[in-house]
Amino acid sequence: MEGFSIIMSSRLRENPVARVLGELEADINFITLRQGEFLLGKGLGIKYLTGEKFAAMVRDRSIYREIAELKREFTEPTIIVEGGDPFHDSSISLAALQSALLFITIQNRVPILATQSEMETAQIVFLLAGQSGKSLMPPDMDMSAAELLDPAGGNGHGDPRLRIVAALPDVGPSRAKALLAHFGTLAKLFASGVDELKRVSGIGAKRAEKIHSFLTGQQLS
Repeated sequence: MEGFSIIMSSRLRENPVARVLGELEADINFITLRQGEFLLGKGLGIKYLTGEKFAAMVRDRSIYREIAELKREFTEPTIIVEGGDPFHDSSISLAALQSALLFITIQNRVPILATQSEMETAQIVFLLAGQSGKSLMPPDMDMSAAELLDPAGGNGHGDPRLRIVAALPDVGPSRAKALLAHFGTLAKLFASGVDELKRVSGIGAKRAEKIHSFLTGQQLS
């Protein structure tokens, strides 16, 4: 994998997500997108909404038109909803919410990813960029949510690269630090082979194969 090129709408040039993606060593190209806020790989387009905006679009039913336009523009549209709890918004009737979610996720097969901050949004965008055109496998489910979001411990202000590495399967906080110390950059880690991964302390052959499978989008035999 050669670098991480992310096309981002020029509307978000001053958005904190752009700053965090820069810290994650992503190559950001700002252009004017007709639809969505991110374009990753071939046809993977992301519509980035605040929880408040998503709820408003459900209430006024504009979300239906938005989904139709996203489907016309991208082969793999995805929605990121950041902040709040739009799925339990008292200003939206249960019937309206259920109808919208069925239309988005079942009828049109557009995933909705929920985040709580610009940091989490940047992490999701970065991982999707690295996996563009492939199916994301789940992270190590033995980790707690707190460890996944802040493997360095503390109040969530650790190295954002550690959060990305800790989200890889069977890695976790301690191995994330070892991997990042060995490779130095996320780009080198994501481009590594099984043999190089096995050289890292705590990464055996099976774990190296699982990580490599995730990073390349391959299925383990």
